[in-house]
Amino acid sequence: MNHNDYDVLLGISPDIRQFAETLIEHSCFGICGGKARLTDVRSGSVSFIAGCEGDRFKVLLPYAGQTLTWEVIFDKYSPEESPDFIFGSEDTDFSPDIADIKTLVDWDYHNPYALLQVIEELLRMYKAHQERIVEAYDRLQFEYSSLVNQSDITSQHVEVHILRFESKVGPISFLIRLPVDFTRIPPFLSKDNPGEDSAILLISFLSPSSSKITPQLYLSPKVEHALGGAANLRIPAFPSDGCLLDYVPNVSNLLSNKVDQVVANFEKRKEYIAAFLSHFGRSLLEYDADAFTKISFLFEWNDFFFIFLIDLPQFFPQEQPEFKFQSIYHQDAKRKPFIQPFGEYPYSPRWTGNEMAQRAKSFILKNISDFQKASVHSGSLN
Repeated sequence: MNHNDYDVLLGISPDIRQFAETLIEHSCFGICGGKARLTDVRSGSVSFIAGCEGDRFKVLLPYAGQTLTWEVIFDKYSPEESPDFIFGSEDTDFSPDIADIKTLVDWDYHNPYALLQVIEELLRMYKAHQERIVEAYDRLQFEYSSLVNQSDITSQHVEVHILRFESKVGPISFLIRLPVDFTRIPPFLSKDNPGEDSAILLISFLSPSSSKITPQLYLSPKVEHALGGAANLRIPAFPSDGCLLDYVPNVSNLLSNKVDQVVANFEKRKEYIAAFLSHFGRSLLEYDADAFTKISFLFEWNDFFFIFLIDLPQFFPQEQPEFKFQSIYHQDAKRKPFIQPFGEYPYSPRWTGNEMAQRAKSFILKNISDFQKASVHSGSLN
């Protein structure tokens, strides 16, 4: 709970504060798993004492990429009574019958989760209400029904919101959780980013018949880091003659292919390290046993000892490893170990790990004499 939430709670009457506190701390709404926020605490009493007697407040709820603002009204003089609700001004036709809201009918003042449970039920009803509105517009009805009936996307993975104000309809938002399996991502990529694995696609139509359609992809921090950052995850524009049924699976497949690439690159790096351990294990200094991105050896050639380091890039084997010779005797002008890097040498991403290890041995034998001379002439003794 942050400082602002704490200040809001202090303004609510102690007799109903438990409901607001539970709502803030334990809410996890909709596809995005968002939190509720509370604002505008007021009192229905004319003798309102600022700071501790509020019995009504607005709740900001995440839904379909939008924020719904509902007002919750308690009576601090009868705190055991269930609250009333005022929904947004754009949703005048959303007016569920109280008798149909089971959690409200069965309101339990002694249950601190009571308000949270009512809002969860109301959001389910609101989702069904928005889905019914979609049916009034042929194109939107086609987009929605074809997506949930003819693809791997189910209605539970889609939230739709149609903004209507007077005679204007739009924009229309489709918030979609993509069914991508992120469990295969190597653990080292997610250990510093706890939380869920999720990919959410928000697609906005300017109006029911508009050709202006804007897609936005939102990844959880854990997934974004694992797949190489936002710059590495550009999604295609929505085609002018496209539809959700074609576009959404394409984006989902794009992400699945990214996961496949990350897993394949990890396995290739692992294979590479294993091959070098097999060939040169007795000379090993250290290696990265989590991400398999580094390995180093202490070698000897004609009584000259040196360290051979290998840095494997994230997108190995498409990208070439970097070799480095490091002297154990000499320093450079900055009094650091004398190092000579090699970024370019005969290389093919199609070679096996064993072949790469064998070719690395040939590379070392071909270049070690020149490195020895360079370290002697260019460096100073430790």
